[in-house]
Amino acid sequence: MTGSGDGPWTAEGLARAYSAGTATPSSVVREQLKRIGTLNPALNAFITVLADSALRSAEESDRRYRSGNPRGPLDGVPVAVKDMIYIQGVKCTAGSKILADNVAPYDAPVVARLKSAGAVLMGTTNLHEFAAGTTSVNPHYGAVRNPWDLNKVAGGSSGGSAAAVASGMVPIALGTDTAGSVRIPAALCGVLGLKPTYGRVSRLGVIPLSASLDAVGVLARSAKDVGVMLRVVSGKDKEDMTAVEAEVPEYDAAPPLRSARVGVVKNRFQDYVDPRVEADFQAFVARLRGIGFAVVEVELDGLGEVYERWLPIRRAEATAFHLKWLKSAPELYGDDVRTLLELGRDVLAVDYVGAVNARPSYMERFSAAMAGVDALALPTTAVPAPGLGQSEVKVNGVSQPVYSALSRLTLPFNYVGFPVLSVPSGLIGGLPVGVQLVGKLFDEMTLLRLAAAYEEVHGLFGTPGGVTAAPPTG
Repeated sequence: MTGSGDGPWTAEGLARAYSAGTATPSSVVREQLKRIGTLNPALNAFITVLADSALRSAEESDRRYRSGNPRGPLDGVPVAVKDMIYIQGVKCTAGSKILADNVAPYDAPVVARLKSAGAVLMGTTNLHEFAAGTTSVNPHYGAVRNPWDLNKVAGGSSGGSAAAVASGMVPIALGTDTAGSVRIPAALCGVLGLKPTYGRVSRLGVIPLSASLDAVGVLARSAKDVGVMLRVVSGKDKEDMTAVEAEVPEYDAAPPLRSARVGVVKNRFQDYVDPRVEADFQAFVARLRGIGFAVVEVELDGLGEVYERWLPIRRAEATAFHLKWLKSAPELYGDDVRTLLELGRDVLAVDYVGAVNARPSYMERFSAAMAGVDALALPTTAVPAPGLGQSEVKVNGVSQPVYSALSRLTLPFNYVGFPVLSVPSGLIGGLPVGVQLVGKLFDEMTLLRLAAAYEEVHGLFGTPGGVTAAPPTG
C-alpha cells in the first residue's frame, strides 16, 4: 500500500489525496478491506468487518468529492470502533459471550458524529473482555496479537483498535480508557493514543466498565490525525450528564509548539520500570531538549497513593454494572474477568465514598504540580509487550503482575481525569514503547501541538520520517 509517503495511509494524507483526485474513498476502502482480509486472520484485531456498509458509505463520499462538497477532513476516511461502542444495527459484544448477540439499538453520539463527518466505519475491534484487562487476550474471540511480534500481546483493553491502526488496516480508531486502555496498547503497538479529559467526549452508548473513570479515546499514526478525530467526536451531548459543555478547538489546525516547559515526573516508580524503558525515556527527554523545549523535574504529590483510591471505584462500579449477570450466569465470563468482578462485592461503601470524595483534593495537588509547566512526561508502561499468556514480568529482579506493569503509570490520570497522550518513543528488542504526555484539564491542544513538534523532527520511535513506518506484519 502507498499511503502518506511509503507507508499506510493517514487521515491527513487521505484528505489531500481525495482533494487532489489521486485517490477516491471507494478505491481506498476496497484497498483497506483487502488489507484487513490479509492481516486480520493473524492479528485478530476485528470482531466484525462491515464490508458492505463501508463500501456504500465510500460511494456516498465519492459523490460528495465529485460535487466539490466533502463534509470535512474525515470524509471518506476508514475508521474502526472498539466493540464497546454502539453502531446502530451492528453487534456490540464488548468482547463477551454474555453480549454475543447484542445488537446496538442506536448510534452512540461519537458514532453519530463520525457518520455526520462522512467517516467510513470499517468494523468493530477486538478487546479484553468487557474492557476489564490490559492484554486483550480474550477467551471468547481469541487474543489480539501484536503487529510487531505475533507472540506478544497488543495491550488492552483497546488492543484491536491499536493493532488495526499500527498494521495499516485503518488509519484511525476509537477505543476506551479506564486505567490506560487506550494508552497501553498504543505504546505496545507503536501508535499514538489519547485519553481526553473526563467529560470531553460523550460516553453515551458505550458499554461501561467504571463510569466515573471511563473515557472514549483515539488511536492514530500522527498527532494531526488524533486532533482531527478529537474535534469531530468532542462536545456536549444533551443526553449525557457527564459530557461537559466546553469549547472544542480546531485541534488539527494548530501549528506545532515552538517553545514549552515539560515537567519530568520525578517520583515515577523507577524501581518498577524496566531499565531499558527508563533508558528509552531518558533518550526521549534528551530529544525534547534538542528540539528546544525546557525540561524540569516535577514531583506529583500523592502519586503513590492514587492506586488505593482508584481501586475501590474501579471494582465497585464495574461489579455494580455486572451484578445481574454475575448472579445469573457467572460461568459465561472468562476466569480473569470474573475473578476481578467478584472482588467488587467486597468493597465497602465507606471506602468507595472516601475514594470519590478524595478525588478533588488529588486533582488540586496534581494541578498545583503542573502550574509551572505546559505538560508532564513519564513512561507509558513499565515494560515492553509481554508474551501471550504471560501473567508476570520480572523487573529489577522482582516479579510483578502483568496488569500492574502495564497500568501502574497510566491509571492515576483516570482517577484525576486529566488528558494524556501516549507517543511512540522507541523500540526495545524490536518492540515499541511509549511516553505519556500529561496535560492540564481540557488542554488536549497543548499535548497535540507538543507531539506534532516532536514528530516534525523525529517521527515515530525517534527516527526522522518514522511517522510512516510500519511494523513487520504491516
